[in-house]
Amino acid sequence: MKKVFYTVDRIEGSYAVLEDNEENIINVEIINVKGDLKEGKVLYKKDDLYFIDEEETKKRNEEINNLLKGLWED
Repeated sequence: MKKVFYTVDRIEGSYAVLEDNEENIINVEIINVKGDLKEGKVLYKKDDLYFIDEEETKKRNEEINNLLKGLWED
């Protein structure tokens, strides 16, 4: 089974608003997230908890930076 990733869109009070790769939005209580929760971080779900995937977060940030760099180059 393929691992599903969620991106932290924003934090609203005691909830993290997450978006999956198919643009579905879910609200998760922050107490169910393990790690340093910040907007833009990538999470995966295991059982009833969500964990930050630092490697996937770094990979996606690098991809975004490369795309942005390409926009500004002549």
